Amino acid sequence: MRVLQMIDEMRLGGGAEQLQCSLAAAVRGSGVELVVLTLHENEARAEAELRALGATVVSLPSRRFASPTRAVRLARFVRSGDFDVIHTHLVRSTILGALVGRAAGIPVVTTLHNTRPSIRLPRVLRALETLVLRSVVDRVVAVGWETAAANRPRLGATPVEVIPNAVAEIPALAATERDAARKELGVEPDEVLAMAVGRLHPQKAYGDLLAAFERVCRNRRARLCIVGRGGEREAIEAEVARLGLGERVTLLGLRRDVPRLLGASDLYVSASAWEGLPVATLEAMAAGLPVVATSVGDVPRVLDADAGTLVPAGRPEELALALDRVLGDPALRARHGKAARRRVREHFGADAWSARLLALYRRLCHRDRAAQPSARAATEEDSCESRW
Repeated sequence: MRVLQMIDEMRLGGGAEQLQCSLAAAVRGSGVELVVLTLHENEARAEAELRALGATVVSLPSRRFASPTRAVRLARFVRSGDFDVIHTHLVRSTILGALVGRAAGIPVVTTLHNTRPSIRLPRVLRALETLVLRSVVDRVVAVGWETAAANRPRLGATPVEVIPNAVAEIPALAATERDAARKELGVEPDEVLAMAVGRLHPQKAYGDLLAAFERVCRNRRARLCIVGRGGEREAIEAEVARLGLGERVTLLGLRRDVPRLLGASDLYVSASAWEGLPVATLEAMAAGLPVVATSVGDVPRVLDADAGTLVPAGRPEELALALDRVLGDPALRARHGKAARRRVREHFGADAWSARLLALYRRLCHRDRAAQPSARAATEEDSCESRW
């Protein structure tokens, strides 16, 4: 089976992008040929990671989204690629990929990763995406139940299937490696370390997180590291300075060693204003970290009371109380971390996730073949079944 995954770009730290690597790892050696096509130039390390996992990576960059030249190149590539399924992610790739897939007669799957579109997305693109989802896409995959419910009104009759995000379990660091990582981060022996991972974007509500952390630091030796990049970096740096947290908060930018950073931490924190099913939270749980997070999207379905603490979004004072309580209780952190790791292993493993995706591809592929005239189907040598 040949599967074309379309995504705007491959960059380190993105949840949707990380799922491409998870899928490539899961199907490696299975006979599934995975091609990842992007609309922009990719970060070299992110692309290299995908290639190392056996995927083919193709980019069709253009200065303009609605570039006729790129549209023609994309159509030619799809027609010549002999793909069984096209799976799109993120708005621009969904619009282009669905239209080209429908023209080529290839089933199209689209994954929705969030409960709402970016506030910075132009209205015309939102409208185009909705039109494509309602009338062109064959199946929508929602990364969580809240994501499915939030998007249901704009999907019309298009079927929706919930396939929760998944991550691989992250082994604990050896004591010497953990100590070395904490030293590199500037963490003193008597300090506790909270880690946050996510793009520097209003969705992640870093202002609320910093306000909460400033309260924690009034009576506790604590440090916060934030992994990610984005347009809000200068604003976040200014807020760190305003709150006098320059010695307590570090913006690490994009990092390739997020599992190592999680292993060096004492707690994972998320102050997001909205979410789908965040991969970063699952990764923290897979690393055995206790989690303090806002009760948004599908986070409450993932993070039960045994594995972490939920607080309302937009309430930094309650976030501060939860952080202070968990950071100050090593036994509680150990219990929550152990339960978090077990919960991810049992319910959000990468193998079960990839199996559900491949089963969906098979169903759509067989449905598409069955819809063809029987005479043609009988003579079709390169059938979906034969590719497996």
